[in-house]
Amino acid sequence: MNFFDYTFFISILQRNLVEGYGYPFESHDVISGSGYILTLHRIPHGIKKKHWKTLNRPVALFQHGLVASSDAFLFRGPDFDLPYTLADAGYDVWLSNMRGNVYSRKHKTMDSTKDLQFWDFTLHEIGVQDYPAIFDYILNKTKQQDLYFLGHSVGSTAGFILCSAMPEYNKKIKLHLSLAPLVYVNHSITLAQKMLILPGLSVMETAMSNGIYNCFPRRPFFSRMMQMICEDGMIFQRLCLKAVFTVVGQKNSQFNTSYLPSCFEYFPAGTSMFLMQHTLQLYVKGDFSPFDYGNETHNMQKYNESIPAPYNLSMVTHPVLLYYGSEDILVTEEDIISTLQKLPNSLGKFQVPFENFNHMDFMWGKDAKELLYDKLIVMMDKYR
Repeated sequence: MNFFDYTFFISILQRNLVEGYGYPFESHDVISGSGYILTLHRIPHGIKKKHWKTLNRPVALFQHGLVASSDAFLFRGPDFDLPYTLADAGYDVWLSNMRGNVYSRKHKTMDSTKDLQFWDFTLHEIGVQDYPAIFDYILNKTKQQDLYFLGHSVGSTAGFILCSAMPEYNKKIKLHLSLAPLVYVNHSITLAQKMLILPGLSVMETAMSNGIYNCFPRRPFFSRMMQMICEDGMIFQRLCLKAVFTVVGQKNSQFNTSYLPSCFEYFPAGTSMFLMQHTLQLYVKGDFSPFDYGNETHNMQKYNESIPAPYNLSMVTHPVLLYYGSEDILVTEEDIISTLQKLPNSLGKFQVPFENFNHMDFMWGKDAKELLYDKLIVMMDKYR
């Protein structure tokens, strides 16, 4: 099965997944300023308040984090996942897929399987090329003036990049709910993280020197293998959990192990080696700046000279709420405070009220709906 057959196949599966829960589902293609074809998924209304279907519903855009995709936030169903909760609360819900993941691997002129230049992007391009096209498309389609932006991890980070580089987009964000954003990293990196990051950087450099720029793509064979060895009752499940949670927060009491096979079906979903390196640069250097390409020999004449380095968060004037978990070792309270202090219109920081809530629990915490999602909607309703 070639890539495009597989993309079509999983798109059908996602439609069946959402519609199987009784919710409407739409797929939209948006072309970024640099020719990338990005897939947006939409749940236009919920099923618990059907009268919202005929009203002028407020728009909520959700952006996944690193190597994820929209379906990672949909497979558990309405009792657990954020998009369904938003739809049932009366919001017109859109889910974006970053360029390079399994749903956004097409381009007007380039072939992602043949042209290495396709993978020549970082979080900067997501923020200044893709987000403007996505925001404008959604607002034009819905006839709205602004939207609620919810971003997990680097999904939120790219939103800060957008509005620091293109401040005119601040007026298009009614409220930014920032879930564990990776912006400034001031906390001490753990030994386990160092032991993964440094060899990981070496592996990526080796891969790129051999012409491999697609990082953590979704592979059906890998997904099936991980599903088999990580399901409940298998002796390797503990190793699977260790591999997932060592970097994000080792206390995983919010994770339902029966979901582990499904998690590997939907995650990871692929990204660029450069975007992965940019993320690690933010993490290791602790400085919110564009990616330093160093001595890379390929064409990198992309950054507008007027964009400051580091990014200037004082330009991010839309209202922002920052959320973090006490067990999140990727983004800590210390990091959140640093970001908060540089934002001119921050509405505060909020700790999820569970002592072991980690970075992945924002996606898959079994009580995330009660602990976080319902509270997000309360805040959103206040800013209607």
